[in-house]
Amino acid sequence: MPAPAHLALFALFSAVAPAMAQPLEPEQASLLLQARAVALGYSASLPDFICTEVVRRDHDPMSIGIFGPRDTLTVRLSYFDHREGYTLMLIDGKPTKREFYSVSGAVSTGEFGTRLYSLLHPRSRGDFVWKGWTTLRNRRVGRFGYHIARENSNFLVQNGRMPVGVQMEDLAEGPNAMMVAYHGDVWVDEDTHMALRFTQEAEIPEGFPIGATVFTVDYDFASVGGKRYLLPSHAVVKIRTGRYVAENKVEFRDYHKYHADSSITFDSSPARN
Repeated sequence: MPAPAHLALFALFSAVAPAMAQPLEPEQASLLLQARAVALGYSASLPDFICTEVVRRDHDPMSIGIFGPRDTLTVRLSYFDHREGYTLMLIDGKPTKREFYSVSGAVSTGEFGTRLYSLLHPRSRGDFVWKGWTTLRNRRVGRFGYHIARENSNFLVQNGRMPVGVQMEDLAEGPNAMMVAYHGDVWVDEDTHMALRFTQEAEIPEGFPIGATVFTVDYDFASVGGKRYLLPSHAVVKIRTGRYVAENKVEFRDYHKYHADSSITFDSSPARN
């Protein structure tokens, strides 16, 4: 299995897996099989690149439905030798030397293939149900519901701040970290058989300090080194801790082919939408 897709959060949110329905019809099973083949080759086909990840973190402390800004993280995201690297560059437009994983609140990794690869990989033994045809960004897509059991999962949740110098891939299950089951939906393009969107919701047993989260990733085509690739365009993470509700809106921009001397110029005062 690939390296875990991680989520470091302070959250408590009840999650229940959806009930699985009838076996897929031949046409539906064929679309899923083709989506699997594309996803399994997705990571290997990507070139080394860097991009800017902007994470706008909002919160609703009293759960009244009104969100206000918490902060904005500007991150240099590198994809080198099929591994993701995250370097925190700015907090609210000001340079920082803090590590990405050390900031309080919710941070996540795995958008570049790990999550999608994992949920579609046969070794995850996912249960899939058909939810019908729909339209997404003017393309006809098939929507599947899915569920991955804990014993086949590589979705690790970590409670609390990461120790300085420790990477997510170095974590293992323990008092503050555990693998969890998860479920959600995935939208597959009829023509290209590529996943254009997926959702992921963790299922965490009661008593663990961190609860579940709703995670959505949208993919679109971007140019890297003169070629077009299907890459994450934006994501949304929603979490709850008691009455406290947090929402992270993630935007991926400025894709560049990776070189040893690659660099990105960061806007010192990122605008909020």
